[in-house]
Amino acid sequence: MACERIAAFVDGELSTSEAEEFQAHLAGCADCQAALEDQLQASLAVQSAAASRRAPRREPFRPSWAHRTTRMWSAGVGMAALVLLGLLAAWWMRPASPEVGAQLLALAPTRSLDGRLGYPGLDGYRSSGTLRDGASGSAELDVKLLARLEEQGDFHGLATAYLLAGEFERAEKALERLPPSPDVDSDRALAALGRGEPERALEALDRALRAAPEHARAHWNRGVALRAMSLELAAAMEFQHVADRGEPGWSEEAKRLAEGLRASAASRSRAWTDMNAAGMALALEGRTPPAAMVRRNPDLARLYLYHAIRAAVSREQVLALAPLASALDAAARNSTASNYVQRVARADFARRAPLARTYRALLEDARALSGEEAQGYLTRLRRAGERELLLGAILLLRVERQHLEELRALVEESGEAVWYRAPLVKAQVAEDLAHGDGARAEQRLVAAIDECHRARLEYRCVSLQAELSGLYNQLDRRQEAMGPARAALDVARRLGDWHHEEVLVLALINSARLSHEPALARAYLDEYLQRQPEDCERRADYHHQRALLAIEALDVAEARREVARARECAAPPSLFELAVYGDLLRFGTTADERAYVARRVELLREDASFTPGARLLLDQMAARILIETDRREGQRRLREVIAAAGPMRATDIEARKAWSYAHQTLVMDAGKAGEFDEALTVLAAGQERAAPASCLLAVAGQDERVLFVARGSRGDVRGEYLGQRTRPLLEDFPAVPPAVLEGLTGCDAVRVLAEPVLLGRPGLLGPERAWSYLVPGGGEGKGPEAGLPPKHVVVSDVEPPATLGLPRLLPWNRAPRPGEVLLRGASATPDAVLAELEDATEVEFHAHGLIRSGFSDASFLALSPEPDGRYALTVSDLQGMSLRGAPLVLLAACRANGGALRYYAVASLPAAFIQAGARSVVAPASPIPDAEGGAFFQALLDEVGRGATPAQALARTRSVWLRDRPAPWVSELVLFE
Repeated sequence: MACERIAAFVDGELSTSEAEEFQAHLAGCADCQAALEDQLQASLAVQSAAASRRAPRREPFRPSWAHRTTRMWSAGVGMAALVLLGLLAAWWMRPASPEVGAQLLALAPTRSLDGRLGYPGLDGYRSSGTLRDGASGSAELDVKLLARLEEQGDFHGLATAYLLAGEFERAEKALERLPPSPDVDSDRALAALGRGEPERALEALDRALRAAPEHARAHWNRGVALRAMSLELAAAMEFQHVADRGEPGWSEEAKRLAEGLRASAASRSRAWTDMNAAGMALALEGRTPPAAMVRRNPDLARLYLYHAIRAAVSREQVLALAPLASALDAAARNSTASNYVQRVARADFARRAPLARTYRALLEDARALSGEEAQGYLTRLRRAGERELLLGAILLLRVERQHLEELRALVEESGEAVWYRAPLVKAQVAEDLAHGDGARAEQRLVAAIDECHRARLEYRCVSLQAELSGLYNQLDRRQEAMGPARAALDVARRLGDWHHEEVLVLALINSARLSHEPALARAYLDEYLQRQPEDCERRADYHHQRALLAIEALDVAEARREVARARECAAPPSLFELAVYGDLLRFGTTADERAYVARRVELLREDASFTPGARLLLDQMAARILIETDRREGQRRLREVIAAAGPMRATDIEARKAWSYAHQTLVMDAGKAGEFDEALTVLAAGQERAAPASCLLAVAGQDERVLFVARGSRGDVRGEYLGQRTRPLLEDFPAVPPAVLEGLTGCDAVRVLAEPVLLGRPGLLGPERAWSYLVPGGGEGKGPEAGLPPKHVVVSDVEPPATLGLPRLLPWNRAPRPGEVLLRGASATPDAVLAELEDATEVEFHAHGLIRSGFSDASFLALSPEPDGRYALTVSDLQGMSLRGAPLVLLAACRANGGALRYYAVASLPAAFIQAGARSVVAPASPIPDAEGGAFFQALLDEVGRGATPAQALARTRSVWLRDRPAPWVSELVLFE
């Protein structure tokens, strides 16, 4: 029997083939695993006793694993894991295949990782070894084992050892040395999860599943990543996929995980339904909800209590609500609810009762009153002096915007101003947006959220944060939208607020997709669908969203499959659906497909709820589809959209998008037809710039197509349209074609006119050439205001918040320049810097540049904090400024060139400086070494001081630098004008 060989195995007496055979048996034999621990302990005890009785001497040869002991596992995994990992280390000291070592790794009776490893031979099932005392169960590293793995070039084995030891950063570095594969990407995901970055894990798992759609380990690990993000239903879907495969051990655990996750979500959904049902019973019948339910969600209980007070038709009914009001006040540490009860109890119910009955009818059915009847009810409330009933009725009838000033006064006198601020602010924000004042809308929401947090009204805070996220999405500030949405989603789950979970997941889908984070978007989409998988309209939206993600990845076949799945559901048409077809049909279409889309367009035109801006977007999308088959008619309709959207685009973001997208469609249409002069004219109009008469390079493109047009030193035009690319432009931007480059021969400097999403791309032209980007709407390069003296502002030695974990930069020690103002240390705050910029003629920033998920779509500068903690200098800080000194701005900060990925408008620090009045901005697209940045920018300034233009100065300085000390970051410096 194989078990009889255990002593010979421990003593190293088996041949290599016999040991491998026994070791394979050991992997599945619990009896042998238990006996192995006893055998090795006995062997070690004998050796220890013998060693203590004899003087040190040279011992005869023994296999290394027979006399080495290594402490490998943390408390809780057990002695068997220590022994077996010790054997692994020893096994690698003798010639053996990676699979043998991998099998020994797998012999621990439980696993320390939630995920599944991709190393060959390690996928046998073991139950989780997680302990409830928080111990990780990770193995400690054996240095000799690691050295042996690296010596043999087994980087996957090396990474696996690091993963098992919880050394996730080292594991990632080892995995970077391997070519991509589903197994390697699945392990990359485990490393990212170990580092607390589930979003990055999703990216690796998406790659794995694209290559191998049925890869069981990738599906399991995606479930782990989704669970880490609290996307329970999406995670359950992945675990169910594994459960359905019938893998021994894994499928049983996957089934338990899926059931548990679904049960958790169902529990929250039920609790939300029950709470709202109990709330309506309170409001309509005066029945107090169970105390436990009130404790779980006191804010929702307060909402329904206030409805109940207003619906009460007698003093007795109102006073019966006093105990609940008292309990809510005790939790909130105030007396507002109790005061409300006593105030209403003193009312004249002979007059109030009929009005309260109407309010009760509205509670039961918000459509009970409409039009003139609703206005008549509000008039009766005003005449009766029932101000708090009037406040509630305006909110129930959803007519806040029609009565904004009255509502504001009612809120202030309510005694619960913070509570009612949420619906008031939402109405004010809608009004601000109708007038194109997004900045004012943002200020209102941020202030209201701050006030709400201080009052600890979590339900209201979640509602306001959802509104702020929606505002940022509407303003295309997608990364900023993620911050409040994620924070609010965590609170909504804790409160069991099923409704706001839904709202926030939808917001995060939009944020992720338009931030070009497809793996994250798919994760939120899966959660969204699994919340109501039977809902036809939801399924259609889900598949259309996935189709657009596939189009952006140029996977047209997958996009068509998703569109086909969407059409299985008879859902009403949507603008989003039309946007999908607008992209998909240019890859080829049939007469049936064109007819189907035409019917959908006509149905959308009948929708009376469309705003003027949304209707222009509809017209633009329809014309974009039409131009592929009827060029002249499509062109005509696009020009009509441009004319109609022009007057509206300053205040209506949808009109702005329609205007910009119509220009872009006409540019690509002209380029495809070889009409390069026309393409230049339309591109310049869309960027609101005059196209230079010579030495101009124009760049436009999206997805699979890109257009290059050059206007040479004599004004001659040549171009090239590339329309069959197989990789998206954002991943793989092509070099300027040689024929187009040749057209720029004889140009001392080249200016580049590019569509917003391509503006700022480094390396477009060679590092030895003088060239720069022209910023849309950036004016015509006016100089400083007359009479302004030279003023050189230097921002250095900043002290950003320690919580950012940023290293200190080298101190500033250059000799001062004429008119220099040095802002350094704690005084280099955003407000102080902005104040000095207004009349500066030269500006240098030596600081950290950051792009942080959930904070800003574009790069920002990390400066010293204001008293209120604000430390970032962002694009929005520069909007509306007037830089009277028309300064040259040097952004010596990592990735300061990073812009938001928007197709219709530019949003980046360099563009914001130009649009505020700067004449030129130099910014890097990559990290800058602190020790080198100061010297480079000093040399550049010296060139400008000798009379060179910024473009010439950058080209000369860069050429010298690259000749003497080549550095990639220098090639990625970009000039904007």
